[in-house]
Amino acid sequence: MELADFWRAAALPIPLVIVGGGRWGRTWLSVVVAARGSAEGVVLAARSRPDEVLTWAAARAELAGLTVVSTVAEAMLVDRQPQAAIISSRPRDHVRDGMDALGHGLHILVEKPIGVDPESGRTLVAATQQMKRILVVGTEFAYLPAFHQLSEELVGAGTADMTLIWEDVENEVRHGATKTRHEETGLLYDLLPHAFSIFGVFVPNAGLRIGAALESPDGRQGRIEFRDDRGGRHEFCCHTKAKARRRFLDIRTKSGHASVDFSGVHGLMTINSQPHALDQRMLAMESTLRLELGAFLSQVTGATDAAFLEWDVSGLLAVQEDLKRALATAGT
Repeated sequence: MELADFWRAAALPIPLVIVGGGRWGRTWLSVVVAARGSAEGVVLAARSRPDEVLTWAAARAELAGLTVVSTVAEAMLVDRQPQAAIISSRPRDHVRDGMDALGHGLHILVEKPIGVDPESGRTLVAATQQMKRILVVGTEFAYLPAFHQLSEELVGAGTADMTLIWEDVENEVRHGATKTRHEETGLLYDLLPHAFSIFGVFVPNAGLRIGAALESPDGRQGRIEFRDDRGGRHEFCCHTKAKARRRFLDIRTKSGHASVDFSGVHGLMTINSQPHALDQRMLAMESTLRLELGAFLSQVTGATDAAFLEWDVSGLLAVQEDLKRALATAGT
């Protein structure tokens, strides 16, 4: 399937429950409602302060028809019973809430990280496989159209070495709320799914593993060195107290050099230092979250057999284990 197919699939009126009434739950709600043009068939399960969430939703005309409940069990009692769940609660609750949704027979999209440790994540993977349900981990930026256009254009360019720069400003406002990192996840563990999935767009099925990692004592900066089984080396550098928000991918191959600056809505591409235009057909695809939603719903409906991204959740859990070992080694 193509990105355009996912963009359209996001509008499918499949009954959904969004678990979590905080910043990410509300963000996913806005994405779903914008894609389908209505909150009908959408339930928000807010275990914490559901009355507050209900008051917030009631003040927004675009959310007319939304049902707010406290639990997934209550969500399953509505007229249009959910078929899938988006788990956007706190990271420490992802596995618990994912298991809860699976227990009600739902397919699940879990916000990253899948759990606060690889072991709990494997529990969720095993349960999903046993129940023959779909499990997707949300990574958002790996669906950026510029990445996919550029990866196709670089096919045949040979071994790639990449550097991904990820810089945030302190107290940044994103999706209408101040961006915060929960204390149960360290900086690198939290951002690892982004780096892993973005690199995976350009080197699919390349067996990405972590060679080394280092995180500053204050948890503000970090670095991960990845290697792949094709001889490529890839570096991820992050900083959460930078002067400006910056997202930049640098790609070096034997045949040339390319980059994507995705600090804004659309990625600004260059090839051999010359500006490279985004395909006109992709310009309308301004929401990577909508594309991610559409990819998930495409699997729920059976329109595609596998995730668009060519890596699986087990691969992500493997590099999370690598990261734990690398950080432990760096600390000795």
